[in-house]
Amino acid sequence: MKFLVTGGTGFIGARVVVNLWERKIPVVVADLNLNIAWTKQIALLKYREDPLKLAELQEQIDQTSFIHLDVSNRDQVNEVFLKFPDITHVIHLAYLMSAEVEADQSRGAAVNIQGMINMFDMTVDHKLTRLVFASSETIYGAKHSAYGDEDYAVREDDFCSLDDHFYTYGVMKMLNEFTAQKYIKTKGVSIAAMRPPVVYGDGRMRGSVLWACEFATNPALGQPVKLPFSKNARDCWIYVDDVAEQFVRLSLKPKLNHFAYNNGGHSVTAEELMLTVKHIVPDAQYEFDENVSRTALIDRCDSSRLEQEIEFIPRSLEDGVRTQIEEARCRQLQISY
Repeated sequence: MKFLVTGGTGFIGARVVVNLWERKIPVVVADLNLNIAWTKQIALLKYREDPLKLAELQEQIDQTSFIHLDVSNRDQVNEVFLKFPDITHVIHLAYLMSAEVEADQSRGAAVNIQGMINMFDMTVDHKLTRLVFASSETIYGAKHSAYGDEDYAVREDDFCSLDDHFYTYGVMKMLNEFTAQKYIKTKGVSIAAMRPPVVYGDGRMRGSVLWACEFATNPALGQPVKLPFSKNARDCWIYVDDVAEQFVRLSLKPKLNHFAYNNGGHSVTAEELMLTVKHIVPDAQYEFDENVSRTALIDRCDSSRLEQEIEFIPRSLEDGVRTQIEEARCRQLQISY
């Protein structure tokens, strides 16, 4: 067994890689902008008080191949599988985020559409055991009101029309999922999609939701937070390490019962989120933009399908926020030294 993780030194990808190291599963890490130091630092921060575990992880790190890869280039992608013919699983996370897509639609289509198709083709051509890729909650559109009751948790089979979309990114995810199911039906391959909501944690460096890092990391470092929406805005939040665990478990399960899965998470208002942080950092300073009543995302999603499939329930919001705060502080100390 050997995994390829594309986008493997990114925000979620690096956590997936560390998760595989913990399981002693060989991994090839591919990224267009390799940040090897950041990926190794995550492992160091997580096991800073466990030198024996760090030594074990170091063995895995030393055996890991880090490669530069543009997933939109089919020849480059195929070369990876020719160089590492023992790759059996792929977790595909190489994607341009919403703001990047809007800034450059051509590049966005190359990476997010052609890059995804390249991975589907590799699944067929190299007879992979499974490909799991990151879809998104944005597949459900930009407003929860499209689903009626504000307390309703959106399920995987719920329909969203194009009229209810805001992000080109979300529509690209729709096309990815549609195409994936074509490959499953016509080629007999094993492909699954996960639809994360707002993924929070320390270390997010790009994208239109940098506030999903800043809301807790800034207070941890004694800095104020400015959130670009009302304190009453509601979103669904999940900790980054839990998402990584979900990706790996879904990849490893021998047989899956479904194609698409909501990751789940905790549905809270921005004010509730602030109070969670303040419980840990009492002097945290927040500013909201009350002119923006909500984010262009759904408010709640049902995760029962994934919980039953992989027998994993994400940690509590407070546990996730506390972990992020501790990690941010430790990282800052390392930088200072």
